Amino acid sequence: MKKLFGSLKITWPRRIMFAVCIGLYTGIVAMVPAFRDTSFRDISIFFEWWILFGIIIITNSESPMDSALKCFVFFLISQPLVYLIQVPFNDLGFGIFVYYKSWFMWTILTFPMGYIGYICLKKNNWLSLLVLAPMMLLTGLEYFSYACEVTGFFPHHLLSALFCIAVLIIYPLCLLKDSKVKIAGLVLGALLISGGCIWGFTHPATYDTTVLVSSDSGGFTFDDTYKAYFSDERFGTAEIVYESGIEDYMIRTSFHRLGKVDLIVEAPDGTKTTFSLDVARYTYEISGR
Repeated sequence: MKKLFGSLKITWPRRIMFAVCIGLYTGIVAMVPAFRDTSFRDISIFFEWWILFGIIIITNSESPMDSALKCFVFFLISQPLVYLIQVPFNDLGFGIFVYYKSWFMWTILTFPMGYIGYICLKKNNWLSLLVLAPMMLLTGLEYFSYACEVTGFFPHHLLSALFCIAVLIIYPLCLLKDSKVKIAGLVLGALLISGGCIWGFTHPATYDTTVLVSSDSGGFTFDDTYKAYFSDERFGTAEIVYESGIEDYMIRTSFHRLGKVDLIVEAPDGTKTTFSLDVARYTYEISGR
């Protein structure tokens, strides 16, 4: 593992080819429907993998300027490719590059970060941890969100959560040489991991949405004298509320599970109307019967 951070001989042609491959891979997985809302697509949205790529480039560079240039060029090639490969398949066409704006700002910042990162990480002292800590904190923040997803909709994003746990241990273990600095880095990693676990268990992810509006329910109307609930209460909660903005009643749901379940709307006289729901992470399909 330590060879990955300092012992790789990566020439400029190999570095450029790596950037092209990563950009193409990320763009492809972002388009595959089966990868939607899974760990495989997270690389196209979140930072943890890109932090790892940056650290690998920095630690395998030959000088501060070499590190800065290689980090900058890597992101300058890979990130636009992520969006360019999606242009023919996306309804926005080249308009999809609107999502590249924030990544372009990060790309510009990789130049000074690569330069400073090389100088500090090579010192093998507390300054090394000072530079490494923000990268670990950003990875930790990603882990916090993944932990919520795992506890709320297991096993969603489990692989991404495990990846974050692994690198939060690997970074201080492999990048920091001084024993005291290494221990401090490992303590920081342990705090982030334990904090993410606690946060995940106390804040499991939910999917909150409106599934029915009384005036738009195919002839079926309801008001606050009705009751709404799921056939399996483990799926979450459903309640009928009045929305003053549209002056109508609606059924708001908070899903705690994904899959198929029946939504039952019960009238004051006990008559029940059942709707079938097929719930995914950020969407659902509903049909009446």
